[in-house]
Amino acid sequence: MLKKIIKKATLYLAAVLVAYLAIGYFFHLVIFPENKPDVATYFKPGQIFYSKTEKFKQTVVKQENGYVYCSLVIEPFADGPPKHIHTDFDEHFEVTNGELSVWVDGKIIKLQPGDSLFIPRGTPHQPFNETADTISVKGSIAFPEKFAFYLNQVYGVMDSKHHFEKSPETVFQMALFNSAGFDSYLADGPPVPIQKATGFLLTPIIRLMGYKSFYSEYDIRKNPKNNLNISKQ
Repeated sequence: MLKKIIKKATLYLAAVLVAYLAIGYFFHLVIFPENKPDVATYFKPGQIFYSKTEKFKQTVVKQENGYVYCSLVIEPFADGPPKHIHTDFDEHFEVTNGELSVWVDGKIIKLQPGDSLFIPRGTPHQPFNETADTISVKGSIAFPEKFAFYLNQVYGVMDSKHHFEKSPETVFQMALFNSAGFDSYLADGPPVPIQKATGFLLTPIIRLMGYKSFYSEYDIRKNPKNNLNISKQ
């Protein structure tokens, strides 16, 4: 008897979940779709997106074959991004001057000119600057187009909201960005598959709450330096 009740309850919950996802994503994608630009032709050389919170400045070098190549300048005493994980691309760090600190899966590595660090996808990491030097990363960093697109959006949202990274709304906004294709998951959070599944399940509710994955005020095409608000030391 108990097994039958559990089975019926499971089937009922599954039906409710399927209905919620079908209706929720219908409204999200069809009834109230987001008017986003074509990412494949979005970036132009010289465009800048900057985070005064992270103190990282990215300058677009080129967009080619699905990737956006950016030069990176890191300001003095930059905290950098939170400890995070990418699942779709690797990263490579090499600097032309100064000393860059990179936290990699519990270990801090110091990079000086001539040193090179390869971070495979799936590896928790965090670059930051503990020195008074402005550090330039050698060459250009290749980001997938969607990651670069949403990174600019993340910078805009992060810098426009006081203490955004410590606010509960961060969970909703970042879940929506990641569901849309940002691909940057918290290393200190639940396992990445759970973060992905949670974002997928919550996306319709998050949209209903008024969050978006594209905010036109941070559209880099309207103002190539729209996020450039470098703080003075």
